[in-house]
Amino acid sequence: MKKRLIVPLLLVMASIIIVYAVLDNPHDFSMEDCQLCHLNYEQDPKRLAMPVSDLCKRCHEQINAKSSHPVNIYPSKAAVPPDLPLRNGMIACSTCHDIHKENSNVFGEKTFFLRRPYTGRSFCLSCHTQGIDLTKHSDTIDTAHMGSRFKVTDQSEPLDSISKECISCHGGVLGKNAVFGLGSGVWTHDDPTHSHPIGVDYEESRTERKDAKLKPMSMIDKRIIFFDGKIGCGSCHNVYSESQMSLVMSNKGSSLCLACHEL
Repeated sequence: MKKRLIVPLLLVMASIIIVYAVLDNPHDFSMEDCQLCHLNYEQDPKRLAMPVSDLCKRCHEQINAKSSHPVNIYPSKAAVPPDLPLRNGMIACSTCHDIHKENSNVFGEKTFFLRRPYTGRSFCLSCHTQGIDLTKHSDTIDTAHMGSRFKVTDQSEPLDSISKECISCHGGVLGKNAVFGLGSGVWTHDDPTHSHPIGVDYEESRTERKDAKLKPMSMIDKRIIFFDGKIGCGSCHNVYSESQMSLVMSNKGSSLCLACHEL
């Protein structure tokens, strides 16, 4: 009797998984939608109407070079594995994302259409550690973990995703002086006298903290970005920046600091 119940039960479970997987999928395209991207899907499915990253931007207008991986570039500083395909030798949106994958897995977790399971920064390490002597990372541990740290001051104020990723490495997680958790707080650089709030609302701070002498947000250099009006690690730093310390702009003469603060 028990054996008779096993097969129907498995079929029901499989049906639930399949139904759940197709729900809430913004890329659930119909056959008629193929022509939106493909010139002739049946004869040459790889031939697109325009570069794939431009196709993505037609719907994803929020894609921003300041907070997203650069595309249409040759990977000169990374070794890209075969399962993350390049487009004409260049990084494209489709290198990391497969728009025809499901938006969530069987556990209901979003996949973001990534070609590999997302497990934090390990996805980035798929390309950015190949060919690198990982033992040399110990040379930078003193800089990343000994002096700098992040201290949470308000657990009720969530951090933006970019700040979470930054702090997961640079917030002293592996260091003895780490005070790490989710929520807004204060980032302290190697020099204890140099600290900055993270995850706080800029306009509220400008109103409540007169001593900070903050300029109106409309006056701030557009290279400095905010996350729902809040300050994040990505406000001053961009991992793709060529500036010293990955700053979004040069701080010569305290120009970065003075972009927000008045003398």
